Amino acid sequence: MYRWWVYLHLLGVFGFLISHGVSVAVTFRLRKERDPARVQALLGMSSASLTGFYPSMALLLLGGVAAGFQGKWWGYGWIWWSIGILTLVTVAMYAMAKPHFSRIRFVTDAMAGGSKAVSPEAYAEALSAPRGLVIAGIGFAGLAAILFLMLFKPALGMAPDAPEAPGGPPAASLAATELAFDTATLSVPAGREFGLEFSNRSSLPHNVSIRRSGDGRLFIGETFTGPRTVTYALPALDAGTYNFVCDVHPEQMTGTLVAG
Repeated sequence: MYRWWVYLHLLGVFGFLISHGVSVAVTFRLRKERDPARVQALLGMSSASLTGFYPSMALLLLGGVAAGFQGKWWGYGWIWWSIGILTLVTVAMYAMAKPHFSRIRFVTDAMAGGSKAVSPEAYAEALSAPRGLVIAGIGFAGLAAILFLMLFKPALGMAPDAPEAPGGPPAASLAATELAFDTATLSVPAGREFGLEFSNRSSLPHNVSIRRSGDGRLFIGETFTGPRTVTYALPALDAGTYNFVCDVHPEQMTGTLVAG
């Protein structure tokens, strides 16, 4: 189910970008437009795009929260920072965008109605005000920061404590290089806890998690940069075949773990 929740989360992200992208495009276009009728049409287009904005945001949050529980990510700092950034960016953009577009709409209606209270120079100043660029910049910076956190998943000072490995040498060892594990297969004992020594030999962030089809993640190791080595105590596994994966690079870094 984890990938399905991530899929729904990404659907919400794409819907959010498509609907909100209309408002961003309008923001830049307004800086060059001086025809009140065209400005009114652009503002109407921006308002109409909000029809898809709120459902997309709801889907984004639903998928993200569910994936956080399914993937057991709530003990890590990156997910809380992502939520905090999303909240701050949303509040900041709303607080700045509402008065900005309200002023443009007000002076545009006045110009379209033939009012002489607004001069062409004041109208041009309202349309080209730097606040529009600031709003777009805040949105882009927030999106870039959240995307970084989602992809690299830094602990940011908050990560579950790694359980101590059982006494004796670890039953298996695994190393991560730039974008690959040093082995595609691990063998471990079944029916009892065992130690797994994980080494990150690169400057990229990596971790190791143990999965089984239909069961989600059975173990999630800390994400960290190298060079560094950590020995984990993994829970007892039933005899069978599992997958070990780097959650940061799940397509490139995967292998098979056999408990027997």
